Amino acid sequence: MKKKALMGLVLGGVLASAGILYGEVARRLPLLPSYDQVRVSYQSSDLFLLDRDHKVLHQWRQDNKSRSFAWSPLSEISPAMIHAVLKSEDKYFYQHPGFDTKAFMASVYQRIAFNSPRGGSTISMQLAKLMSPQKAIYAGMLGKVRQVLAARRLEAKWSKDQILEAYLNLTPFRSEYRGLASISWAFFDKMPLGLSQKEATLLSVLIRSPNATAQDWITRACRQEPQLCTEFHASVPAILDKSKALVPSGQYALHLAQRLSASGVQGEIVTSVQQDLQRYVQEIIASQMRELELRNVQEAAVLVVENSTGQVWAYVGGNGKDESRKYVDGVQALRQAGSTLKPFLYASAFEKDILHAHSWIEDSPVDIIFESGVYKPQNHDRQFYGWVPVRTALGSSLNVPAVKVFKLLNDETFWTKLKEMNFRKLQPPDHYGPALALGVADVSLEDLTQAYRTLAQGGVYSELRYDLGTSTESKRVFSAESVAEVTSILSRSENRTLGFGLDSVLDLPGTAVKTGTSKDMRDNWCVGFNQRFTVGVWVGNFSGAPMWNVMGVTGAAPIWKKTMLWLNEKYPPLKPVEVLRNNAEVETKPQTYPQTRITYPQDGTILALDPGIPAQNQKMPLIISSPEPEKMRWKINGGPKVSAASAYLWTPTVGRHTFELYQDNDLKDRVQILVK
Repeated sequence: MKKKALMGLVLGGVLASAGILYGEVARRLPLLPSYDQVRVSYQSSDLFLLDRDHKVLHQWRQDNKSRSFAWSPLSEISPAMIHAVLKSEDKYFYQHPGFDTKAFMASVYQRIAFNSPRGGSTISMQLAKLMSPQKAIYAGMLGKVRQVLAARRLEAKWSKDQILEAYLNLTPFRSEYRGLASISWAFFDKMPLGLSQKEATLLSVLIRSPNATAQDWITRACRQEPQLCTEFHASVPAILDKSKALVPSGQYALHLAQRLSASGVQGEIVTSVQQDLQRYVQEIIASQMRELELRNVQEAAVLVVENSTGQVWAYVGGNGKDESRKYVDGVQALRQAGSTLKPFLYASAFEKDILHAHSWIEDSPVDIIFESGVYKPQNHDRQFYGWVPVRTALGSSLNVPAVKVFKLLNDETFWTKLKEMNFRKLQPPDHYGPALALGVADVSLEDLTQAYRTLAQGGVYSELRYDLGTSTESKRVFSAESVAEVTSILSRSENRTLGFGLDSVLDLPGTAVKTGTSKDMRDNWCVGFNQRFTVGVWVGNFSGAPMWNVMGVTGAAPIWKKTMLWLNEKYPPLKPVEVLRNNAEVETKPQTYPQTRITYPQDGTILALDPGIPAQNQKMPLIISSPEPEKMRWKINGGPKVSAASAYLWTPTVGRHTFELYQDNDLKDRVQILVK
């Protein structure tokens, strides 16, 4: 009787106090957000990348203050967890109007009679406090009254399921973990839908005492589910002892996650990446790096793009072996392009009808005159092959013919085409000069792969996509005819004979491919495409250190071929890349490449006589390129014609000089030089 009387007095006092203070309390209550406002404002501490099949691909932490994952709808939370939370925190949640009178009065009684900290707050009351920016107003007895009023207001706006869902996503559990999704992963490596009764019980009892000791945690769990007590004793120490690196077990797209996070993406995003391909590429990179370890090769990067949509199916920015360079993204890093730009050079020439795949071009020594000196391009094997078909010059990646094609263009067409394909870090044309033909420009794997995709799309450029959308804006960069010629050349192994032999790792039916190696073997490339996909590979060192004796066919090409074979098996193309029907019908004699021209000296050359050498001993060779040199004649400074059948040694004198090349009475070429 005494207890009931005391309870009555307490209740009467509380009601009286509540009546007196209601106006003041209600006035000071902050406005409560709507359910939709809470959902919109909620932010995960981690960026979740899902693959194209909606499986978790990578998880990237963005907020280091607390840990909360993607919002978990009530339908994606284990029924065992819902039951456990209601049993632990609010048994009559679905029956009361926001507060439990019996529990609330028991809480007040415990505080007055025994100074007990028993809460007595319902889930609705707790959520109102969690959402409030002014949590201090809910402290003490007056704060409890405010919680009751706030809970009533909340229940008038929200459904019960919305309140429970928000509570489970916002409540702190232990340490830095906020929300059920983060703690579920941290302790059990699973999302909330998969929680068992044992796991749900352990998590639910943490809500009242998030940082409880192991023994206190076990005691609380045993009190709630006695039949599982033995399992709790076995599980809790293992959970607390587990060393978590705060990184999920499946991390397959570090550099893409890093990139998207930096762009401002938050929460959960479905990417276009195919996870099986992504993981396979990482495996073959690791294997190839082991093969090349003794050749001072440490890193590789791969990009796989679907041609028709521009969607990126694989994005591997490095192998992650070197912790000091783990976050360097080889897909975006700038590296010297080497011979990989040559297809675009030849496409530019084809488009201007300067030469074609069946034309012939001379592979012979040539000097390129700069103010600072003379540049003498050479092939990688230090040999010259004389007159060769254009298809062989490109397929075998001969350097001198490429420089000659550049000089033939005699404008900024090649540079402009690269700019139209969005090579983002190009310097002005004068920065490179003719050396641009040999790939001295710094490019990224992303831009290079996208450019080859432009070839795969018949000369039409559009942006890449990292989601499941399709490129909507496009522009034509090359004509379909010029691209068809280039594609035909790059798809036939016989065109690569001089550079790579008939049987090389590049031979793969139905594909077009090109390799490249930069100066001092610092960068090695292999980029190619079939009807459905374009694959770009870079191999080298992020430190810039040169590789040792690594060329395209030994560095990047094996990774490219294995990736292409996987794609061909899983996603076979409908048809091979376009091959010109008349490509095999090759003329047997030189034709389109300028039949006759002066190769040395070049127009604008400036020479200086050496005063230490007798004038009669100083000679300058006059050299021409022609399929019929025996018919050619020199005319120097308007003088009589002399034979140009072989190199002519001319004695220079101070002043300006004009050299003209004739066939009969037909002027073929003319240059002027200055001798000082």
